[in-house]
Amino acid sequence: MYEEGRRFFISSYSLPATWQIEQTDIATAAPLAAIEEEVETRLSYPTNSLPLTELCGASTDVVIVCDGAPTDEARLAILRGVLSHLERAGIAPDQVTLLIAAPSDEVPADAEPPHGVSAALSRLGDYAGRIRIFQHDPEDVRELDDMGNFEGVPLTINYRAAEADLLIAIYAMHLDDDAGCAGSCATVTLGVVGTPTRRELRTTRFYDDRIEPSAHDLPLFQRVMREGARRAGLMFAVGALVDAGGRALAIRAGAPANVDDALADLAHTLRESDVDAPSYDVVLAEPHWSGRAGGSLFDASLAAIHISLGRNPILMRGGPLILPIERHEDDSAPARAFYDALANAPSPESVIRQLQGRSLHTGEARAYLLAHAMQRHHLIVAGPQHERLARDIHFLSSSSVREAAELAENFAGAHPRALIVRHALSTTPVFRGSLFASDPFEDRELVPSRWN
Repeated sequence: MYEEGRRFFISSYSLPATWQIEQTDIATAAPLAAIEEEVETRLSYPTNSLPLTELCGASTDVVIVCDGAPTDEARLAILRGVLSHLERAGIAPDQVTLLIAAPSDEVPADAEPPHGVSAALSRLGDYAGRIRIFQHDPEDVRELDDMGNFEGVPLTINYRAAEADLLIAIYAMHLDDDAGCAGSCATVTLGVVGTPTRRELRTTRFYDDRIEPSAHDLPLFQRVMREGARRAGLMFAVGALVDAGGRALAIRAGAPANVDDALADLAHTLRESDVDAPSYDVVLAEPHWSGRAGGSLFDASLAAIHISLGRNPILMRGGPLILPIERHEDDSAPARAFYDALANAPSPESVIRQLQGRSLHTGEARAYLLAHAMQRHHLIVAGPQHERLARDIHFLSSSSVREAAELAENFAGAHPRALIVRHALSTTPVFRGSLFASDPFEDRELVPSRWN
């Protein structure tokens, strides 16, 4: 702590000493020590499903849809295990097809399998080296089967998946991924569908129930994902939850919806960090992932969305959110689309009006969600190298965290209760307790929870 003039500041972030400050723990998770043994165990005892060896026979045509090129440790371990079980069931390798899902919308699709896939599979043994490999091309209408329409979405799915006797999905979900957009059902309904389907799934209506609570048990996007997978005939799934370094934290296998729910719930649990209050007057969020220092303005936008539009927002409505910036901006296609969408509108409200109803690329979708976050909270970027750019895209800006804190006091007062969220892109603050240690209707002596 140090003094400047008549004010005292806490040195770690130059926050005023008059603030009541708490800090989240950094969420951590240990990688699996023996991934192949875990895959074998999960395949032998799947959740809510028969084992693969009982789902197929010697004459079964099998299609395995993978959410990306299986060249990493987690996907290769899963694929090795699945192929081993198919071989035990007596299925010849020429009856097995590996269908690789189309990449994200920023990466052009290629009809050829990604370089290195065949070489990676050949290292798994002779059986794996002889299966058929295809890269899904969403533009090739000759390869699409019409599965009808659901919630206004035309479901056109790769015929190899739709006509398989046994359809299996394998995937790796990063701990920091949006769990609603990952999983076995999304691997099929988003990964091996036609361009019109993908385009419709990126319209703003699929983001709106992230902003306001839905009356349904599942968000619209997940309902469409599951229905598309059901119509395609998805019967079995194997998924991995991986950290930022690609190391597997957990493996699940079995019925697709059960696998997706189990890994999504585990991801939420691993990201959670307990806090002492249901809401805070000010939040300072470090806009970076665990294991990576610093954060860019583009990263800060995602941290703001996580804090502001989370399932149980920890920052009170209208409160200031401080985002310290340490890195220069990247020049990726999503980042450029993000900045253009915000800079070309005079206000967050205009951003929403301009994008409403459109099919959005990744950067535009983030701009759309950020504009909604800006309507709920005051977003303050702290970093001298980004002041002008931050103002251009409707953030409040300051040259330092100390200056940002002074700005925050205009909205939260001079003695706010504040929370520092460490590694905000991989940490979710969660309040599990109550405001009082005992029930005020049963105990005369009210014992308040701890205040710093």
